[in-house]
Amino acid sequence: MVSAVIIEAVLQRFLGVVVFLAISIWRATLRLSIVGEEHRQASRAKGKKPLHAIWHQRMVGGILAHRGEGYVTMASKSEDGEIIATFLKHWGFVAARGSSSRGGDVATLEFLDALEHAPGGALTPDGPRGPARRCKRGILTLAEQGDTLVLPSSSSSSHPRFLNSWDRFLLPLPFSRCVVVFAPALERSPAESEDAFLARADAAIDAVTSEADHLCGVSDAPRERVRGT
Repeated sequence: MVSAVIIEAVLQRFLGVVVFLAISIWRATLRLSIVGEEHRQASRAKGKKPLHAIWHQRMVGGILAHRGEGYVTMASKSEDGEIIATFLKHWGFVAARGSSSRGGDVATLEFLDALEHAPGGALTPDGPRGPARRCKRGILTLAEQGDTLVLPSSSSSSHPRFLNSWDRFLLPLPFSRCVVVFAPALERSPAESEDAFLARADAAIDAVTSEADHLCGVSDAPRERVRGT
């Protein structure tokens, strides 16, 4: 039994390396640029680390753009999560293991501990299962406990393929032009409720997503999968 567990873990890590190699080749075909870098630098000028907040649908561009930068993110504790965590490690991220549905408290502690030694963090605040484009409270918890600023972020592609997943996940086709866009960072004011801040974050991430689509010539992009389809 123990041997089977070890073999499974080794296999998952091997698959993670395969994913890393495949994505490295795919990334080499893309032309990727960053818009709004001044907003990320403004966070650091205030003595705060940026906590990138990007919808789960648009996460690929952010991952591709920040190779080797050492940002902290989260990966599920599922078997697939081991593959993803291995890929993220080779891509230059630090992956805390857990999600809102599995091991969330442990992942939060791991995330905050790793954040002390990292340039910032990156999260999909509507992941891993939605509802699409609605920030969960975890993003605010991590921002305040980690003393970071929430940096609304998004990405788009000139030739996107939207999968039939719960959030219509975007994959840039090879040889696409891609952009990652940052908006001014957000911080909850003393009199602002959690719900009010999260609604403001929703609107800001939606707005920066629309900006990314506009820059790539994308119109009428789906927001989520329609029920029953």
